[in-house]
Amino acid sequence: MSIAGQIALVSIEHKMLTDAWNMLTNGAFYRDPGPDYYTRHQPGKAKARAIKQLESLGYKVTLEPPTQAA
Repeated sequence: MSIAGQIALVSIEHKMLTDAWNMLTNGAFYRDPGPDYYTRHQPGKAKARAIKQLESLGYKVTLEPPTQAA
């Protein structure tokens, strides 16, 4: 395994141990942030990524603000 792989592995192990310690000391269970965690917390990045993906497929992307429903 490369040095970078070992560093990544130790980082993941550290995160797992930190989470386990927090669960044991606080009595709280792990809560999955959900599949849309990054979309909710970084909507600008999610929008830019979606636009970039569509443009890489050859689409021309034009964004319009949503219309108000009456």
